[in-house]
Amino acid sequence: MNNNRSSRHENKEKKVNRLYNLLIAVVAVLIVFVGGTMILGNKDKSDNQAETTQSNPQTNDQKTDKTAKKDDDSSKDDQATDDQATDDQSSEDDQSSEDDQATDEESNDSDSQAEVEKNPEPGVAERKVDPSWDSVGTSQDAPAATYKKGSTDWNEMLKAVGEGSGISPSNMTVWRLGNNGGVGKAVATVSPKGNSSTKYRVQIEWVDGEGWKPAVVDKLQ
Repeated sequence: MNNNRSSRHENKEKKVNRLYNLLIAVVAVLIVFVGGTMILGNKDKSDNQAETTQSNPQTNDQKTDKTAKKDDDSSKDDQATDDQATDDQSSEDDQSSEDDQATDEESNDSDSQAEVEKNPEPGVAERKVDPSWDSVGTSQDAPAATYKKGSTDWNEMLKAVGEGSGISPSNMTVWRLGNNGGVGKAVATVSPKGNSSTKYRVQIEWVDGEGWKPAVVDKLQ
């Protein structure tokens, strides 16, 4: 009787031990499975990150290339603008130089026609005779020879005096205007208004049908 109980008890213990062993085996398999899954998952994640890292430099390189190209295009546009501005400025300078040269040539031509004599006589600093001087025009058939201030003849004579002296009649102080040895000859002494220290003696002559014209201009000392 006791032997049967002992035998059953041993069989029961064996079954329990087998169950424990089976559970341990199942737990071990689960541990291995879960651990393997985690390792593989981390590896895949690392691989994906590596691929992303590898692809990102290419994207960054593309962005860098686009930025560099944009900067290069901007630099070319700026250079083209600077070149255009330089060309325009150069053209303006050339045109200005040509205009100045033309003005100088005209001035030189005028001066080259004029005869200038320094200190020709006491009291005269410079005497000038210029063939380019022209008649100022007239509404008279002949000079009146009255030397009446404000008359047509007077005003036309002052225009001729201004032509020779370079002083506008409206800005002229007339010190003297009178006969110079004949009906068709007159002489005036004038200066700019407000500058009585600078005086000119201007001899004028009458040209039939054309009016008065300068003949000799003396800059007085």
